Amino acid sequence: MIQSMTGYGRGSAPYNDMHVLSEIRSLNSKITDLRIKLPVNLGEKEIELRNHVLQRTQRGKIEMTISFEGDMALDDIDYNKPLIKKHFLQLRAIADELGVGADQVLHEVLKLPNVLRTESSNSIDGKLWEAILSAVNQSIDQLAEFREHEGRSLYNDLEQSATAIRDMCQQIEAHDKERLTYVRNRMKQKLEEYMNGDQVDVNRFEQEVVYYLDRLDINEEKVRLQQHCDFFMETLRSDQDMKSKQLNFICQELGREINTLGAKAQWSPLQHLVVGMKNELEKIKEQLANIV
Repeated sequence: MIQSMTGYGRGSAPYNDMHVLSEIRSLNSKITDLRIKLPVNLGEKEIELRNHVLQRTQRGKIEMTISFEGDMALDDIDYNKPLIKKHFLQLRAIADELGVGADQVLHEVLKLPNVLRTESSNSIDGKLWEAILSAVNQSIDQLAEFREHEGRSLYNDLEQSATAIRDMCQQIEAHDKERLTYVRNRMKQKLEEYMNGDQVDVNRFEQEVVYYLDRLDINEEKVRLQQHCDFFMETLRSDQDMKSKQLNFICQELGREINTLGAKAQWSPLQHLVVGMKNELEKIKEQLANIV
């Protein structure tokens, strides 16, 4: 089953007198973009955590926040008071020179880097790391459920559009003979108008008609289009991960065959079918931008 790229998940796990909280959000994105907000004392685990999250979420614009609820009881966090004072005095002096209110200076100073410091000699103990992973995995599990729920709707829409294209492709056969007759009669009419009553070499005319109709033959395009539709459905129903790229490639092939059919159609009923197929193809492209 396909998964949507959009979703939300939340998880928590106990540790001593507090709870580790994990929140994760995912939005559509052409590339994988992961941003993790961690307490400063967990910086040493950021790379390991990023690899873990990327492995499970695969694709999308992903934001994860790790926080603590309750008494953290961790002694390795402290404010860098000399640095805060230095920043505060400098920024307040600048604010006074510019005639800007300085009431928000401290708030902005606390956003600057290195105002919090940790004791590098202290490392995260195993139980805390287990609690963090537990909360993270819970949030990712919930995200996956959300994505699968959204993916079911996307699956139905994609299946419906691909089936519609295949059905319209099969309808071409009923119009093809009429199309060829129409093109032949139109050529004969134009030739008679041009010759203005002069005698036409029937054999030469038939040779030219056969040559022209051969160039307008759409049998190969019909066969390939049906094959691409079948391949699209097989891929959609398969259990493989990261289907969006392969489905996009198949979608490009569908577009090429439909465009060629439109160029060769030369017949209004076929043009209507081509327009209908293009409409369904656009729906497919829009939905493929939403799946993992």
